[in-house]
Amino acid sequence: MKPEITCLVRAADMLGEVPLWCDRTRKLWWVDVMRPALQSYDPATGEHTAQFLGNGLQLGAIALREQGGFLLATNHGFYLFDPEQGGVLELIGNPEADKPGNRMNDGRCDRAGRFWVGSMHDIRREPLGTLYRLDVDTGCQAMLGNIVVPNALAWSPDDKTMYFADTHLLVIWAFDYDIDDGVISNQRVFKDWSHQAGRPDGTAVDAEGYLWNCMVGTGQLVRMAPDGCVDRVIQTPVRNPTCPAFGGDDLSTLFFTSHTLRMTPQDSVQEPLAGGLFALTPGVSGLPEPRFRG
Repeated sequence: MKPEITCLVRAADMLGEVPLWCDRTRKLWWVDVMRPALQSYDPATGEHTAQFLGNGLQLGAIALREQGGFLLATNHGFYLFDPEQGGVLELIGNPEADKPGNRMNDGRCDRAGRFWVGSMHDIRREPLGTLYRLDVDTGCQAMLGNIVVPNALAWSPDDKTMYFADTHLLVIWAFDYDIDDGVISNQRVFKDWSHQAGRPDGTAVDAEGYLWNCMVGTGQLVRMAPDGCVDRVIQTPVRNPTCPAFGGDDLSTLFFTSHTLRMTPQDSVQEPLAGGLFALTPGVSGLPEPRFRG
């Protein structure tokens, strides 16, 4: 049966991204990269909040922090930010201070508490980005170069495989992953989308080890088996879903964000829910979201 998809927040995000379920606040958190804004949705009350950061920041990715609050990955580096403690931005490092045209994009924590994030040039679609690993001591390591549009960071339930995509190249890769040392190896193609419609964007892994990917351009949520075979395709109400995340108290709800970039006025009339936050019940549960331990 086709699951019912509900628009929870008509946020009209320019570039909604990286939703995360927080088991402490019992809220879904996500960002609008271009505004920029850190947003939340409370399923119990339906309340939607948006905090606009300003300071010339573009907020590419966030991570829940073990000590409370968030780690923010921006065009000016990494910040600690706790909206319940005054909302002060604390800079902890900027590995691309010499690249003013770059910004951070998709990012996620592994289960050892490290934060992985990719950078990109926001205008030029050239291989100017880097995949970084931010360690718990806030040391930052470049792990992979020549990235155009980084996306789809995720790990298998047994922590032995890391997934990562370059949306511009239409490829999702898999790597062997050493959870103890945070090292990737044996890069290989997990799924090549170059001969199919749509572009791979954000990814979430469910408890069975299957990947759920948002396909920009086709409006599809695609579930892929650990061998890369397509298991299921769900058509969404918007052309450009961007990133999924499992949440809710039992992690059985699949949320996803979307964007409105490059939409014409006519597109907006035909697609009034674009840029919204959505949810469905896919019949499988997700995994708890790891926290940054730095």
